[in-house]
Amino acid sequence: MFKTKDVIAVSCAAHRFNGGFLSKDSIRFDKKAEGKRANSDLLYAHFLDPKELKFKNALPKLTVKNEDLEMANEVIDYLKGLSFKAIERKLTDFESNVLSVVNSEHIDKTQLGITASLPKVYFNKIEQDNWTDRELELSRTSNVLGELHNRSTFNAKVEFVRYIPRTMSYLITCSVKNQHILKFFHDKKINLNTKIKVDGYVKSQDKGKFHNGMETIINRIKIHKDKI
Repeated sequence: MFKTKDVIAVSCAAHRFNGGFLSKDSIRFDKKAEGKRANSDLLYAHFLDPKELKFKNALPKLTVKNEDLEMANEVIDYLKGLSFKAIERKLTDFESNVLSVVNSEHIDKTQLGITASLPKVYFNKIEQDNWTDRELELSRTSNVLGELHNRSTFNAKVEFVRYIPRTMSYLITCSVKNQHILKFFHDKKINLNTKIKVDGYVKSQDKGKFHNGMETIINRIKIHKDKI
């Protein structure tokens, strides 16, 4: 058994060491991750006896800095807030597991994998909360864009990006004229705050799921190379 706070501090160190979260799949398929090790592997190597591991090459123990300890406290405090989410809606299995980890004083080796992802979960939740506030702000002024079932061109700013595993694509949410909400799917991630010029077929114009503003959804898109 390991102290949860100690494991999360090492998880923050792994996140810092890798410059973010690297899964085992990303190590296998992403050329940018070539030569690196998954965050979970770094945790296993730090806490487990080398005899228990099947790594071809020994991995060093991570150095935990003060910033990692401070980040661990922030991660724990913030993710404990998922208990309030449980009042509003049913948590996913993953969220329930996360809540179980951060509310425990000790965890065992079977929980090292999920703990490796907690800094990423923390940053994603912060981003999601920031977007919720921004989305509510835009919803007060958002109206329909373009003409339904016709192609249009939009000058837009990327406000929120979410990967959808089911479609293996990114849902890109933009603002237009700092007033209206525009959404589309794209096979590549687009950085936040990027200003783009995009053509698309106006598929729908409806009220949002979580607000009363209008959202315009386009598909069959083309993003211009020239920036606005």
